[in-house]
Amino acid sequence: MEEQRQHKTEHRSQQTGEQRREPQRDVRRSLAWLTEAQAALGWGVILALVALLGAVYLYQTSRIAGAGREVQGLQNELDDLKRENAGLERQIAEAQSLERLQAEAVRLGFVRAQPEDIEYLVVSDYPQAVGQDGGQFGPATFGPATFGPATATPAAAPPEPIQTMDEAIWLALKASLGDLIRGEAP
Repeated sequence: MEEQRQHKTEHRSQQTGEQRREPQRDVRRSLAWLTEAQAALGWGVILALVALLGAVYLYQTSRIAGAGREVQGLQNELDDLKRENAGLERQIAEAQSLERLQAEAVRLGFVRAQPEDIEYLVVSDYPQAVGQDGGQFGPATFGPATFGPATATPAAAPPEPIQTMDEAIWLALKASLGDLIRGEAP
């Protein structure tokens, strides 16, 4: 009997041990399953982030490439406009050349004006330049000119052309001295 009792006790202890082990196995199984699920979820999150970063990279790369193409197109347009401007500037220079203007004037019947052909017109109420000394501004005066209201003086004859070398030297010297007095170096 004792053997039976011992056997029953052993059997009970085995059953109790098995019953104890079984919840532990369930806990271990659930923990193992959670660990596997967490690892799978972690890898899923990592893969989603990598895919998102790849998509952002591709989007930015395509935008940069599009902007580069646009810049290249604008650069080509700028080069075309620069060439066109250079051509227009060349045409303007040709149109303004002295030889061309003289040829066009001759073609239209213009002739070179002689001093006796020139007429000066006086416009009433038009401001006249006045020199430092208060007189009319002309080649024989020096100093800064100021513009004031027209005076009621009769029209002055145009200045006579310089006839002698002495007169030309005197006028040049007078103008140079005026520059020195004002502190302006020639």
